[in-house]
Amino acid sequence: MTRVTVSILTTVLAAIVAAPATALDHAGSGEAAFDVIVVRYEAIHRALASDTFDGVAENALAIQTAAETAAKDFSAQKAGVATAEADACRSLLPEVARAAAKLAAAKDLGAAREAFGELSRPMVRWREMATGERPKVAYCPMAKKPWLQDSEEIANPYYGSKMLRCGSIVSK
Repeated sequence: MTRVTVSILTTVLAAIVAAPATALDHAGSGEAAFDVIVVRYEAIHRALASDTFDGVAENALAIQTAAETAAKDFSAQKAGVATAEADACRSLLPEVARAAAKLAAAKDLGAAREAFGELSRPMVRWREMATGERPKVAYCPMAKKPWLQDSEEIANPYYGSKMLRCGSIVSK
């Protein structure tokens, strides 16, 4: 291998290893797991709505790691939910981790969109329990699936540019 090839491989491997660690670094900073995960989730949402697969696997791995960490060292405060919601949230975290792992393993845009729908279901439930600022819940009647998004303007991750504005905000 040439020196350039080794350098490129080293850079790529460092980026892959750093992505999940970044999610953990934020979680250790006192930021609620929900807030940390939503940042990665929104990056995936934007990619899929833009018809790209770029960054999906790395962000999904970060979500998986953060959800597993939150489940292992669970507290309502660290998860970002009220104490009354602790048991429900604790039981939801493994589902978030499993769905994120499936999304990380997706091999193409279609599989990623399908897996994103599976991740969105527990994320919407967690969002309903979360305290503080929360993303909006959108719903696509064609795909019959919800998703979370920051913006008021619909950006459909299930159809991308084919039907980017299909759906509506169902919860603010």
